[in-house]
Amino acid sequence: MLPDKNFTDFPQQIKILKQRNLSFISEEFAYVSLRRFGYYNIINGYKDPYIEKNEKGEEFYKKGTTFEQIFSLYQLDRNLRHSVINSMLEIEDNLRNAIAHIIAESFTAEEAQYLNRTNYRSGKKNLEGKTQLDSIINRFNKILQDQTLEPIKHYKETYKNVPPWVLLKGASFGNLSNFSKLLRSAQKNKVISLLYDMREEIIAADELIKNLFSDTIFVCLDYRNRAAHGGRIYNYQTPATFRNSPLLNIPKNNIPFHTQHGITGLPILVEALQFFDNKNPRITLMTHIDFFVKKHLKNYPQDTEYLMQYLNISK
Repeated sequence: MLPDKNFTDFPQQIKILKQRNLSFISEEFAYVSLRRFGYYNIINGYKDPYIEKNEKGEEFYKKGTTFEQIFSLYQLDRNLRHSVINSMLEIEDNLRNAIAHIIAESFTAEEAQYLNRTNYRSGKKNLEGKTQLDSIINRFNKILQDQTLEPIKHYKETYKNVPPWVLLKGASFGNLSNFSKLLRSAQKNKVISLLYDMREEIIAADELIKNLFSDTIFVCLDYRNRAAHGGRIYNYQTPATFRNSPLLNIPKNNIPFHTQHGITGLPILVEALQFFDNKNPRITLMTHIDFFVKKHLKNYPQDTEYLMQYLNISK
């Protein structure tokens, strides 16, 4: 019976893990952990570095592996997930404010003006012939029409207008990221200038900076969504990637994920965040990665080589 495919109670789960050669320092601790966090989340999510297969293809745990070691890796990743959420929410807030500021500066704070489609690029069309801008504007109109959403309702009733800094409070990180792609060059350069605290003329003349900004926003979005849904973080390969760029100084002792489109991985994200004027998201990630990885390795130094594949740590 497989506990990840059929129902088993907690004692049965422990029995099955023992049959697969997993050791326990405390079965009571394992029982409580499985009850609180679930077999699937702990075991299926974090067993991979500790598994080997016999000639029949059956999975067994490497000699000396304990439940506590797997749970420690689970806790490491859980802490990184919380750190990623906090950092990505701060990036989201900064992006929201920058876009609202620039479109109000460029087109006024009047709905009819700043939501005029001619202010923006249309983007790609889908199979139904609708553009990316159509989808974004439709989303913004739904937010404006929501009679339960405050403070939008208050602005509608009191001022008969919702300025962009109020409207965008109802927009998701995904909405903001896709909207940023549709800004025309003048407005996009201004947004980057605000977020990077860099002169507009430098940004306008450097495609590498503009590409890095766009890549960073969409990688941040992937990490934010992954963390928000409880997914594994430490070795996550984001669908969005960074294009190879001389602006990114990839740590020599780290092997990033390479895809046909570019590179990804937490250390690469940390490197890219250095360009933001707000250093808090980067510092938070760097500090927490270092702290929680070292906490795990203090008890399980044999995991060092494995974690070096994904996180920028030193021996």
